Amino acid sequence: MKQKTALFTIILMALVFGVGVAWAQSAQAEFETGDVANQLYENGRYAAATQAYEQLIARGMANSAVYYNLGNAYMQQGEIGQAILNYKRAQALAPRDPDIAANLALARAQTVDRFDGGAPDDLVGIFNTAVQANLTFNQLALLALGLWFALGIGIIVYRQMRGGRGKTAVALATALTGVLFVISAFSLGSRIYDANNFPPAVIVAEEVNVTSGPGEQYTVQFALHDGAEVGLLETRGQWAKLALPGGETTGWVPASAVESLN
Repeated sequence: MKQKTALFTIILMALVFGVGVAWAQSAQAEFETGDVANQLYENGRYAAATQAYEQLIARGMANSAVYYNLGNAYMQQGEIGQAILNYKRAQALAPRDPDIAANLALARAQTVDRFDGGAPDDLVGIFNTAVQANLTFNQLALLALGLWFALGIGIIVYRQMRGGRGKTAVALATALTGVLFVISAFSLGSRIYDANNFPPAVIVAEEVNVTSGPGEQYTVQFALHDGAEVGLLETRGQWAKLALPGGETTGWVPASAVESLN
């Protein structure tokens, strides 16, 4: 019995060691590939750097820095659509990064098609915009969850307290927490709805005609250019249905001309 236990322990240790070695080799390979990609970029070999960054993403190393660097490599090659696409992917992971925001603004300034949805003028809209500009989806979900717990605790404490200034202060704090929870939950729901029904995408073709249906036989409505930011509504075969910001104007383009952020 002891021999079987000892043998099992040895096999388990060997497996753990093997997994550890494999993980270390994989991490080392990713690190080296990242160094190679950065070196290629610094030497002005932007096309090769793009391929190296794409390899990192394919291996699962899809962090904000890699997307940001990939966006820079595309920017240097004049591929504005791919640059905006990857800057936005980077910003989704690091929304408060000033370098990502600056380069995204620089890329957007070079686009032909620009859509101004207008700034919100109500308190909920302003809060929702601020939250989405500063928090990732996971951070927003944690904020809503934290406010929900704080609201519950506030209600329990309020019910157990006797009258006085302390209870009044708790009531005000609980009410404020409740308002913030409702707004954050609304913002979270809005983000989930948009992600499912209006997933963001970017035109990555130099110019593409938007038709009224999924085929070249349909009427051409207008044209979009590299870097136009749209919503991807549906994919049907080799055609994709998209919508301009606001969702009122829709049309079809070849699926190869548009790429989703997700």
